[in-house]
Amino acid sequence: MTELDLATETLELFIRLIRERLPTSGYPSDEEGDLTHLSLYYRLRAIARYLATGNTTPYVADLHRSGQARLYYIQGCVAGLTGTERFQRTSRNRAFFDCIAINDLSTAEVLAEQCDNRYVESLEYEDDFLFVQFLQVFFLVLRGRRPPEALTEVLERFRTVIGDEDDPFLSLCQGLQESKAPAVEEALRRVMERRAANYTRIAELGALPHVVLQTERFIDVQAVAIVRMALLAGLPAPVAMLPRVPDELCAVAGDRHSYPSSDSWRRGS
Repeated sequence: MTELDLATETLELFIRLIRERLPTSGYPSDEEGDLTHLSLYYRLRAIARYLATGNTTPYVADLHRSGQARLYYIQGCVAGLTGTERFQRTSRNRAFFDCIAINDLSTAEVLAEQCDNRYVESLEYEDDFLFVQFLQVFFLVLRGRRPPEALTEVLERFRTVIGDEDDPFLSLCQGLQESKAPAVEEALRRVMERRAANYTRIAELGALPHVVLQTERFIDVQAVAIVRMALLAGLPAPVAMLPRVPDELCAVAGDRHSYPSSDSWRRGS
């Protein structure tokens, strides 16, 4: 059994255990963040299946399950039936990117709108929040759901928080707002290189969970979604190969797909 096989089996177990303790109707308590974690495990399984086979069909299906699990959760939060600051906040809205990465733009739009501007000072750094918030607002501006001024407000706050630091995440956001393709490509490369270095450092310390070590260390779904958003904004695709951003998955982000049923996240397959 390979390390990737072991990670996949572990993810299967995690998914099954959460599904088995979910109520048959209604929402679970959000103290443990079951629906948020379930969405993440579907993303990781999507990556694992792609890495194991090179087949994008299960990758698309599992990212769709991630998006639908998150959508169910966010709808419950809006209705006051579940939700805690720890898991509802913007920076936990990973499935927004999962949806864009499989061209499910309508679900991504709902996730962005209903998880907009949720910053929890006690739980996160403001620059981490602002990076995700900018990308959500940027997407909503592209979709005609927010005025351009909303994007300027987020970016101005981002600049204030970062100050004089040379920050690739801020540079990426500025490049997207200004529609400067070379700046976007360079900043995205720097973001990828910084993340890769962080993964290597954490892995050497033995602090990176095995299921992440074998999946997200090699494929960055958020970056795939950023490439897709840049294309939606009329920018050309990055010319150079980006680390952890396969061209094939960038193509998947622009293709039409047949998704599993909206409740398949409850069944796991």
